[in-house]
Order: sequence, then C-alpha cells, then structure tokens
Amino acid sequence: MGNRSTAAARWGLLLASASLAGACQAQGGAPPAQTAQSAPAPGYGQPYGTPPPMPGQSPPSYPPPYGAPPQPPPPGYPPSGLPPQPSPPAPGPAPPQPPPPQPSPSRPLLGPLVGPVMWQGETQAVLAELEANLSPTNQRLVAGIPLVFDPNPADINAFAGCDDSGAPFIAGTEGLLEAIDAIAQTRATDELFGTRTYDAYAAAVTPRLVSAQGGSAMLPAGIIPPQYWLDPRRISRAHEMFDEIVAFTFGHELSHHYLGHTGCANGQPPGVPPAVGDLGRLLSRVPLFNQPNEIAADTSGCINVLDTGLAREAHAYRWTEEGGLWLLDFFARMDQAAGANPLLGFLRTHPNPGLRIPIVQGVAATWRLQHPG
Repeated sequence: MGNRSTAAARWGLLLASASLAGACQAQGGAPPAQTAQSAPAPGYGQPYGTPPPMPGQSPPSYPPPYGAPPQPPPPGYPPSGLPPQPSPPAPGPAPPQPPPPQPSPSRPLLGPLVGPVMWQGETQAVLAELEANLSPTNQRLVAGIPLVFDPNPADINAFAGCDDSGAPFIAGTEGLLEAIDAIAQTRATDELFGTRTYDAYAAAVTPRLVSAQGGSAMLPAGIIPPQYWLDPRRISRAHEMFDEIVAFTFGHELSHHYLGHTGCANGQPPGVPPAVGDLGRLLSRVPLFNQPNEIAADTSGCINVLDTGLAREAHAYRWTEEGGLWLLDFFARMDQAAGANPLLGFLRTHPNPGLRIPIVQGVAATWRLQHPG
C-alpha cells in the first residue's frame, strides 16, 4: 500500500497526545517493593521522625524552647496563648465560574484535537495535491478555484458549481466531513483490531440521516472501544484513510470543472468565494445527475487520485481507489436505508452508489495495467 512513514505528519499532535497518555500510564504504576535488607527511611511511620523511648527509659529531654514547660499566657491573651488576631472580613459571593469544557460525545479522549477546523485544513491540503498532479492544461483551468465549507451538519454533500458572477467553486458540507471522519475512524479500528465498528456506525446513523427529521453523521459515543482511542497506530491509519476518502470525493468534484461540466472553469483569475449562506441556493441550481457526466467525473477523478498516489509513494502513504470504495459503500447503505428517497441531497445529485462501485473498480484495474509495478 506504499510507504506510511510520514502519513501522520500533519496530525503529529494526535500522536504526541497518545504517547503522553502512555507515558503517564507507565508512571502511574505501583512502586517497586522494598527488599528485605533495605531499612526504612528515618522516622518512617513516626511523627516528625522522633524515635519512641526504649522500655525502662524516660523520654529524652530537649533544650528550650522545645523542652521547656508550658508557660501561662499573659493577661488578655486568648486561651491558645497566641496574640489576638483581627477577624477577617466576611467573604463576598464567589464570582461565577464558567462550566468546564465538555468532551465531544464521539471522541471523549481526543476532545478538541479533531474537528471541523482540522478536517477543513486536511481537505484543502489534499485538494492542492490533486491539482498539482493534473496535466498542465487542466491545472490552468482550475487554478485558484476556492473550496467552501457549509457548516450544516445535517447535510452530506459535495458539489462543483458557479456563483452568481459566473466564478467556479467547490463546496462540501460539515456533515460530509463528519461522515468521512467516522468512516476512517471505524475502518481503521476494524483493520487493526478485528472489530466490527464500521458496521455498527453505519447501522446507527444511516436511518436517522435519511429520516424526515434528519440527523448527524457524527460518530456516536461507544462505537469504538475506549481502549483503542489513543492507540498511535489507529490514529495514523485513520488519518491515512481520511485523506484517501477526501481525495476521491473532492477529486470527483474538481474533475467536473476541468472536464467542462460546469462551464465556468476557464482559467480565469480566482474570484471571491461565495458566501456560506448562498450555498444552499447555489446547490439548488445543480440539475439532477447527468449519468454520462458523473461516469466521466468518477473516471477522471479516480485517475487523478491514482496518479497522485503514485507521485507521493516515495515520501507518504500511497492513495488508491479504496477511499472511493469506502465512501460509496457508506452511500450505498444510506441509499438502502432511504429506499431511494429523492429528498436526500447526495442521492439527488449523484447516481446510485451501487452502480458507481464497479465503474471505479474497472478504472483502477485499467490504470494498473498501464502502470505496472
């Protein structure tokens, strides 16, 4: 699958937190037992280190002031013999304290180290790699196209479009990034530890994602056993999988622009990204999927991922079509749960994922015949 030695470079903070947790656990173990020959430390078990008197001996006397007999306090002093102290002022009401931060229910151990900001940064970096491995002609067509994120967690979608001024853009929703993160987290766990957390995750979230009330794709608490959360191998593998799924997802959308499907990516200078509030309206302009265009986008996007994976093999984890197959399997489960619900955004704008899986597999097989070794 390629060299994984630097796959988690951008997520070094996660690995550092895992190492620190392991070190703390090691330091928290039981102290070594004393040998029979070792003498206890002076005063161990005695107050202040004073040895008890031997039988038949009187307690040792000490020079004043420690051995002096107690003296009565001067007149006017309290019974303690200490000078009277002024009464401290009554304390005022304590200032209100903010509630302690609560960990995410889906990642109680990693907490704020993973979330939308990191997901968006990873996606931007992956898209830059994909663009760098396009042909010079296609690079000029998509240079500077902005990537915009819709903070809606209830929608799982990505699309390529044109704004009101005719400038191209690519958009993805927070719900999609949450789903990709959860797929990567669970599949990495299953691969390393032989669990079935991906099946449990898909069974838990797909019914609510396609329901009339909607829902979130966030990984529910308890799906991944807590003893695996901070395992550095799991964190590294989940990072690789996240990037590989993102590469297929946004490589597909990028190809819609350089293949001319949107009609607005012509190498023009980058414009101002559309406002987040306009994304829903702009998405409504995207027509129902065009089967030939979607097959072409899957084909070109998959080839772009494979070319980029080959280029990065010498220094990082090699991307393949697997990320696309993982994502399409999740959408196939959503499609099954929805009963082909036409209101589901992704299924409205993309063809049936079950039909796309063999196309991606065939493209990858053909590419490998042309790139042996």
